[in-house]
Amino acid sequence: MSGPRVLRIDEIIVGQPRATSALQRALEADQLFPSLVFHGPPGAGKLSTALLLCRALLCDASQGRPCGVCRSCRRIGDRSLVHPDVRFILPEKKSDFDRPAPEDEGTAGIDPQEAQADAVDNPVWSVLIDRVRQGIGFLQRRPSESRHSILIVDQAHRMEAAAANALLKTLEEPPPHAVLVLLTPSWHALLPTIRSRCRAVPFQLVSRSHIVSYLVERREMGAEESVLRAGLSGGRIGAALDLDLDEFRRRRDGVLSLLDDLARRGDPGLAVARAEVMVQRGDSIESEIEILMTLLRDVLILGVSPTHEARLVNVDVVEQLRDLAAPLEAKAGATLDALETTLEGIRHKGNRQLLIENFLMALLPAAAPSGPRAPTPVLG
Repeated sequence: MSGPRVLRIDEIIVGQPRATSALQRALEADQLFPSLVFHGPPGAGKLSTALLLCRALLCDASQGRPCGVCRSCRRIGDRSLVHPDVRFILPEKKSDFDRPAPEDEGTAGIDPQEAQADAVDNPVWSVLIDRVRQGIGFLQRRPSESRHSILIVDQAHRMEAAAANALLKTLEEPPPHAVLVLLTPSWHALLPTIRSRCRAVPFQLVSRSHIVSYLVERREMGAEESVLRAGLSGGRIGAALDLDLDEFRRRRDGVLSLLDDLARRGDPGLAVARAEVMVQRGDSIESEIEILMTLLRDVLILGVSPTHEARLVNVDVVEQLRDLAAPLEAKAGATLDALETTLEGIRHKGNRQLLIENFLMALLPAAAPSGPRAPTPVLG
């Protein structure tokens, strides 16, 4: 007995029911809309789903597509894209654009995830009109091996206006073999003329429980590690997988030591000295502040609901958090607010030393009230 023609996408892509159900119906009916916009938060799985869609459309198998083992599937990976009928374009630096001939350019050797990370890290880059013209030419030509030619435009909201306008004719009259997939954090960041010609496919952040289940069942990670990764992921499976847990724990140990020293020693000089050390570390300062946020949030939870350990992020250091809860729980909520203000000030190029000093000073225990001592009662 033969299996299903198209595999269940929702069993491959986790926590995206609206996106996967729409794509599943279209693939099973062989009625995929030619121009799609995958929109939603960064790290929600838009690129992985776009590549999965490519595999499903170009797979050589007659049943159970994408099979994952045929020649077409193996050439469309999250880390290696070499299929001649898939083109991937995204923001790049103008000075690096050498305009390779479309016939020779191909996608050989491109790592989609790494290329996306580079584009995200360089927000001044744009999707260039010359690259879009190459993509349009690619869609106009017949596929080399398959039924479809597929163009993926990542960070599509960063297209130059001329590049976006250049796409309009292709969107209005797409060749019968062409599929265009635009990826963007925001549907409304695209030009209205683009939106009106595309089908929206929404993505969302994934619940913590879904990520934990995925890591335990499909990645065979331990329960404690999975909970920690899920809690730190911000609802993004990619972030949960990519987290360098050893490096995180090393930094967290330093932050825990800082909190403990401040809470127990109450020394303003220590706060000033630690602030100076944090500032000297430069780029790591934001990550340390984010670690502080997760710890203070956990302290706040333990202070309010001591038995609700399942809601904690840092489940592997519960005893240390309990030790901190007594001196910090009364001020944990206000401290979290102050920490967000500090992080915002740093991102807006405020005085890092002063911002962090002020925050760390607020963690010091309240000084004993000064003034005349109460008289000692006389017994007898």
